[in-house]
Amino acid sequence: MSMVSRKAGPFNFTVSWFFSGLLLFATPAAAEPPLRYLFESVPANTQEDGSAKGARPFVCSVPVAPLVDMSKLFGFYKPSQTQSEVDPAAMKAYVKRLWPTGAVTKKMLEMMEAALDMPGQGRNAANCIIRQMRVWASADALLGSVEDNDPLGHRQAVLVGGWTSISFSNAYAVAEEVSPPASSADVPIKAWFAKLSDMIVAEFTPAPRERKYAWLDGNSNHRYWAAAAVGLMAVHLQDRKRFNWSMDILKSALDEVPEDGGLPRELARGGRALKYQNFAMDAIAILVRLADANDIALDADQEKKLQSAAGFAATMYLHPEQLETRTGYRQEVEPGMVTWIDVLLPHFKHRDPELAEKLDAIAKPLRPMTNTFIALPSTRLIGDEDTK
Repeated sequence: MSMVSRKAGPFNFTVSWFFSGLLLFATPAAAEPPLRYLFESVPANTQEDGSAKGARPFVCSVPVAPLVDMSKLFGFYKPSQTQSEVDPAAMKAYVKRLWPTGAVTKKMLEMMEAALDMPGQGRNAANCIIRQMRVWASADALLGSVEDNDPLGHRQAVLVGGWTSISFSNAYAVAEEVSPPASSADVPIKAWFAKLSDMIVAEFTPAPRERKYAWLDGNSNHRYWAAAAVGLMAVHLQDRKRFNWSMDILKSALDEVPEDGGLPRELARGGRALKYQNFAMDAIAILVRLADANDIALDADQEKKLQSAAGFAATMYLHPEQLETRTGYRQEVEPGMVTWIDVLLPHFKHRDPELAEKLDAIAKPLRPMTNTFIALPSTRLIGDEDTK
């Protein structure tokens, strides 16, 4: 099998110059506005120095040790056409193998909530976030021996890197607002983000594959999550090339949404079709909100398809029997499936109030909702003041 190396970073930067007439001097391109994160609101009490009277002190625990070795990863589904039946033994081994990523994601969310919600403790929690991030960044966590995998394991290693980087990226956004880190901490963290981004983009850049692995290509939740991770890190890096890569995937994803909104690659997952439709919506929601925050407009057809995909996911969540009839498989319903609603709600309130009302009714009894893959402080999203 012909292989293309995925080790090299995919971005090669050049400086272009515009020469006018005989002036023969370089004219820099017009400065683009800085990239903005998808949430930015921080309560005033997080800006206080010291502890508010009666507030419990924030204690920064020992950092979670970094996971560096990403070699020989494996899946946890039993062999089948739909890849929908979990092998319990394989799942147990998978969770044990990647335990540090789950532990650090949980810790990041706890620190984000402390920075935002504990009066007078914002700076301490923000410093704790940076401390944890430096430990992982300094070790080049999530990057070791990625090439020592078959194509399936390679994809799994890259996705784990992407999902975990989303948690770090969101926590870093909170820390930056509450207590901006010193450059000595900032530089290694951003260098790590750049390496993670390069790994992700390389994985989702077309390369020859054996036929049995061809399913790894094309649009699916894998690609959407890759774009979400790279887009979030691109904001921290203020890197338009990486950011535009993520936006291109968002638009191509929406271009391919069928009229009814059901995502074909996700609905092919048998008994996990409902889970994966919503899982894909999680990533799409992040990308849409990033687009909104940076004035990237969807065209009318893309907007219509986004509404269709969201409407389909919501309808099937409320009426899984309809999807069971369509797929021939029983579908399990879990409240955590619809975390994407609170991420996308501000977008729809301005574009489809009727759909927004329907989605809000689903989410209201479930709030606060937390998805460890998104790990967003949902009450701090831009424009969601009236969703609390």
